[in-house]
Amino acid sequence: MKTITLKAFKKLNPCWLKSDEKSSKLEEIGSRKERWSAIDILELPKEEVSAEDRLWSARWLIDDKIMHEFACRCAEEALKLVESPDPRSVAAIAAKRAWLRGEINDEQLAAARAAARDAAQAAARDAAWDAAQAAARAAAWDAAWDAAWDAARAASRAAAWDAAWDAAWDAARENQIRLLLELLKNID
Repeated sequence: MKTITLKAFKKLNPCWLKSDEKSSKLEEIGSRKERWSAIDILELPKEEVSAEDRLWSARWLIDDKIMHEFACRCAEEALKLVESPDPRSVAAIAAKRAWLRGEINDEQLAAARAAARDAAQAAARDAAWDAAQAAARAAAWDAAWDAAWDAARAASRAAAWDAAWDAAWDAARENQIRLLLELLKNID
């Protein structure tokens, strides 16, 4: 497995090192080992390094083929959240794996990707249509009253919403780290 030194890592110019606090933290963490593997980086405590920064940092040490498989696993995790995933999305993941094994060419992979993109766009159109219908129904039921209450609720919930969004994003990234660690540990 590839490794990196602190000096070499700094040459990658991570944008999150712009603050003195984070730069000092990196120096402290980097001094713990001479060379770091992707696993070492991903296993850093979330209290010390955000999941997003660990993923970005480890990426430089992972072969493209592994990252392609990681993308397939992330896509599969996302599809678990969908009640009935579009078969084109499932087929695109299978096509990516077939491409990794050399069973299909770039054009065939591109066709599978385009079909999955079409599926995603169709789902987005359906969601937009549903939202438009809901808005039309809301307008028919005294929209001004509802809007006033919605605004009041939104103002009181803004901070809670931001915190919930951040927590959900962090949880998703931590899950991605779990998936990537499983993958990396099974190839060694």
